[in-house]
Amino acid sequence: MDWKRWLGAGLLGAAMSMAAAPAMAQAQAKQKVTMGLAGQSMIASIPRFAQEMGLFDKRGLEVSFVTLDSANASATALLAGSVEVAFAGPVELITARSRGRDLVSIANTYGGLGGSLVLSKAVADKLGVAANAPIADRMRALKGLTIASPSATSAYTVTYKSAASAVGADVKFTYMAMPAMLAAMQSGAIQGYVASAPFWVPPVVNGSGVLWVAGPKAELPAEFRPRSNSVLLTQRDTAKAKPDTIKRIQAVFADFVEAVDKRPAEVKAAIAKVFPSLDARTVDVLFESEALAWRAKPLTPADITHEIAYTKMGGTALPQIESVDPATMLWP
Repeated sequence: MDWKRWLGAGLLGAAMSMAAAPAMAQAQAKQKVTMGLAGQSMIASIPRFAQEMGLFDKRGLEVSFVTLDSANASATALLAGSVEVAFAGPVELITARSRGRDLVSIANTYGGLGGSLVLSKAVADKLGVAANAPIADRMRALKGLTIASPSATSAYTVTYKSAASAVGADVKFTYMAMPAMLAAMQSGAIQGYVASAPFWVPPVVNGSGVLWVAGPKAELPAEFRPRSNSVLLTQRDTAKAKPDTIKRIQAVFADFVEAVDKRPAEVKAAIAKVFPSLDARTVDVLFESEALAWRAKPLTPADITHEIAYTKMGGTALPQIESVDPATMLWP
């Protein structure tokens, strides 16, 4: 054998092995995470957008999503150990802590209120109030109307009922799943509904409905709306055991916020992939509405104090909450 050719082949093989080593190490370093999602709304789909954009992969994470029916179901799965991280709401965090379950928020993923109020155009035209009138006038105009909301305990119900009552408007709320709301309004069974994206958008785009209150744009008084609509929760023991994983997850959502600011076309492309039935115009409307809320800032202890008061306003029992330091609900 030609020893020079043999040596060259050996050196080439060694070089290839050395070049492959970082890639192999990166693959081996990828950390697996199970994440519970609170339904299939656009708010609950933020992690799916991040996945489509390659943000989890960029941070060395391999995430498996478990889609559940609600924020409560997602938090319950977390408490049961079925998922490591749960996409839920501050109310689930506060309720769990008030009952002695040690959950913590690791990221604020949607700032403010996610539910927008849409009225039938025929109804809105008869109210004598413009859709851009002062918010107190718009809420007062709802007197006597039947408005659908997801449930009696939903944050959307708490917010809109409280804001309407504050201006003397007695609104009749009825409850149904978001996908059923548009058909109910078209049939005349309800005059309007409160829903998150993408469920509020179709009647606004096709002209049969009017966007009366844009929840993500913080049009309602601060005392009647939450500081956050969704957060990522985990058990404190998990955060302590896997601090690097938690930091990577936090980095993913910081990357998403940056993309909303600097690469909107990339975010819109991810929306279109996750919701393929939406046309380009609808995606543009949704992005314009949701972008402000997607730029969620980290929660502070003062924010959690506000969320506790907001949760109490909804009538939720919080038996031990006075003994819980709000700062301990945030990680780190």
